[in-house]
Parts: sequence; C-alpha cells; structure tokens
Amino acid sequence: MSISRAVKPIALPLAGVLVSCAVVFHWLGWSALSSESNGACGGRYDPCPEGLTPVLILAFVFTFAGAFGVITAVAMNSGSLATRWTVSLVVVGLTGGVWPGVLGYEWLRGPHLDVAWEAPRDRPSSVRAVGDWMPGPSTLIRARNDGLFAYDTSDGTRRWTVPAPERRSVCTMSRTTPSAIGLVGLGRYEKPCDTVIAVDLSSGRTLWTKKISADDSVTRATDARLVGAGDTAVALERKAVVGLGLRDGAARWRSPLDRDCEALAVDATPERALVVEQCTSTDGENAKMRLSALDPRSGAWQWHSTLPTESKWKALFMLSADPIVVYVDEDDDRGTDAVISFDDKGRRQAVIPRSGPEDDLNFQVMPYGYSQPFDARPVFRSVVAKGLFITAVGPTDKDAPEDVAAYSLKDGKRVWKTSLGAAVAALTQDRAGELDLLAGGGVWRLDPATGEKHGRTPLRGAPAGDVLALHRVKSGRYVIVNSNGAEDTPPVFAVK
Repeated sequence: MSISRAVKPIALPLAGVLVSCAVVFHWLGWSALSSESNGACGGRYDPCPEGLTPVLILAFVFTFAGAFGVITAVAMNSGSLATRWTVSLVVVGLTGGVWPGVLGYEWLRGPHLDVAWEAPRDRPSSVRAVGDWMPGPSTLIRARNDGLFAYDTSDGTRRWTVPAPERRSVCTMSRTTPSAIGLVGLGRYEKPCDTVIAVDLSSGRTLWTKKISADDSVTRATDARLVGAGDTAVALERKAVVGLGLRDGAARWRSPLDRDCEALAVDATPERALVVEQCTSTDGENAKMRLSALDPRSGAWQWHSTLPTESKWKALFMLSADPIVVYVDEDDDRGTDAVISFDDKGRRQAVIPRSGPEDDLNFQVMPYGYSQPFDARPVFRSVVAKGLFITAVGPTDKDAPEDVAAYSLKDGKRVWKTSLGAAVAALTQDRAGELDLLAGGGVWRLDPATGEKHGRTPLRGAPAGDVLALHRVKSGRYVIVNSNGAEDTPPVFAVK
C-alpha cells in the first residue's frame, strides 16, 4: 500500500481538526484579550495575560495549516469519494477537534484564578471606602463613610449593614477586632470624631454607643484613635486616654495626659495598650514625641520611651503592637523619617530609614487617580513576621514598587530582597504564615523567612482597579478589595 493511499482516508478529518483548533484558539484567545486586557496588551507596564501570546500565535498557525490541509486533502481524495462523504469527514474532524482545542488552550494558559463573584457597585456613587476588616474566613466588612457593609466570602451576598446616623460619617476604626467586635468612630462634618460604637461583626448588631471628649483638632477621617485590648476598648480623648468595657461600653478608667501633651495614635495587644504622644513646649516652637505603654485593665502607665524627633509630626502609623513597630515622619526635612522597633520594655531597637541608599520603603498604599486610600483604617503593603519588617520597596523614580524586602527588627539590616518584576498592589500574611502578594496580574506566595518564591497564580478576567487589600480565605481562594467600588470596578470580589 502506498503512503498516499494510507493517508487519504484520514487526511480530511485531520484537516478538520486543524481548522477546529484554529476556531477554538481564535475564539477563546481574542475573547480573553478583550476581557482580561481591554483588547490590547504588551510592554513592561501592560504585559499580556499568562499564556495568551502563544495561544494567539498558534491560532494563526492552525488557521494556515488547516486551510492548507483541507485544500490538500480534498485534492488527494478528488474522484475517489462522493461529495457528501468528503463533507462528512471534514465535519467529523471539526467536531473532534473542539475538545482537544479547548484542552490545548487551557494547558497553554496554565493554572489560574477565575472570578468567583463580584459585589454590586457602591450606591450612591458619592460614597467612598474608609477601611476594611476580615475577622474570620467567612466574612469581610468594608467600611464606607456612610456605614459598615458585611459580605459573605463564599458568594458575595451582603450579610448585614450598619448605616451611619444622618449627617454623621465613619471617621476612625480599630485596627484589630478582638472577640469579633469592631470599634468605629463617628463624627459630623468638620467636627471631632466624638461618638464610639461597638459592633458584633458576626451579626452586625450594635452593642453600645458612647460619647467621648474627642480631640477637636482632629476633624477628618483618620486611623488609630480606637483599639480593642483584651476585654477593654481604648479610646483617645482630648487630654486623656480612656478605657471602656468592650462588650458594654461601661467606663472603666481614665488616664490623663501630661500638660502640653496630646495623644496621636493608639494600638494594643490583650496585655498592653500603646500610645504615641506629642508634647509641645509652652511657646509652641519645639515638640517631642514619645511612645507610652499602659495596662488596659487599669489604665496605669507602665513606661515611656522617647522617639528620636525634635519637630512636630507629619505622618505616623502604628504598624504592629507585638512586636512594637511604628512609623514616624516629622516636619523637619532632616529629621526622622523611619520605621522604628521597640522591645517589650520600650527600649528602641531598629531604626529603618524610609529612604535608604538603594530603595525606598513603600508600605503606604496610595491609589492612583481620584480614588481615596483607607483613611479610617489604612492597609499597608507590609507585614511584621518572624522578627522581620517585610514591605514593598522600590526606587523613587518608579510609580509603584516592584520588589519586596525584609529588615531585621533587631538591628534594621536588610535580610533579603525579592524582585517580582511587576508593581506590588497588595501584601499580606495568610493564616499559614506565608506571604501573599498581588502583583502583575497574579497572586505570588513567598516564604517570609527567606523571600523565596513559592509560585505565582495569574488572575483571569479579574476586575481589579486600585486594589487596597488582598485576603486569603482558604487555599486557592482570595477576596480582593478595591478602593473605588462605584464606577468601573466592584467594591469587593473573590477569585478561586
């Protein structure tokens, strides 16, 4: 039997398979380009989705190969097969090539995370997000200036809502949620944040409401004015720190501040509350800052530690209460602008300059455009783990950081640095202890001790805008929070 006689019976179905693969690759490839990259991609700042380039190249290869195959097969079988058999064999090939084409497409695209659900857009469109909490794997709470909104992480349905009273806005939130209780501050326009409410985050029930003598110089949404410490809610007043019952709001203690001092920020563990104070000289020219600890059960001061500042504060963030890590930036351009760590007794340990000889620490998330960061509870591109301060870093001449680095909390020295080659949008630590990062359209996993990459899973068709937070719900499932949820992107969505 000649080779041509052996090939002739299968030439037509094989040609049909090639044409079928071409159709599948074109259909899926161009659809993916439209949905995942708005119809265009390529370049350093807009790379094509994972595996899409070879898909589109093969789509054209299959197109030309299929056309040539059909013409050749028809010519080979001319006169030996009836027309209906020729058409039938091509149709068999076309049908049989669909499934291999789909499998080939999926193999080239590789493992990925698809959108599981999207929350409805924020309404009214004038609202803005001010913070979020995730007290457990089943619920995410997104705070807006008009109230709290809880989402079921399994399907995105809204579990409960706590609306802010008329003409009052959410102006501060606790950083942590002990016993699944969140503390929220409310205030009127251009007025102090003088009303504290405690919310049971499992049900959305308001446990209590309390008026405090809030600092009248703080009239805009800000962070670190409230915190839960064990069974005590700690709040900053104008000239004192006060302790309230976490579950009932009952007054427990009041610790006055020294004369000419004001409380700027508070954080806590169950055993210790930490307060950053600023004390100004009588002429108002000089200012000193200090970190103080008090017992959340009694309000008794435990120790005071002077911060290395000589002018008034410009930026201040409580990054961790255990171990103690704060960021301070003072008015003096030649003054302190650094992340500082302390031991349990308040002794200063590491001082990590925000701008170093190679990179800048880029832990503060500042979305592009007109969207707002989380004012009442900022989310940082940083974590404190295994005695390290881990944060996104990058040179000042780039719009967004593309590297992650870890610094020792003992001496401030850099322990490791890992380059991702794409802008780091979010950084968090999951319950298993590994680092999860959203960068370059994918979720990376890193070892916090070494910075070693443990893999990357691309997002497919994810409606990510100015991302503020990434939360790992469980293995292979994440919830992502956008800063602006009223326009092109949803406020919250999940991928799996």
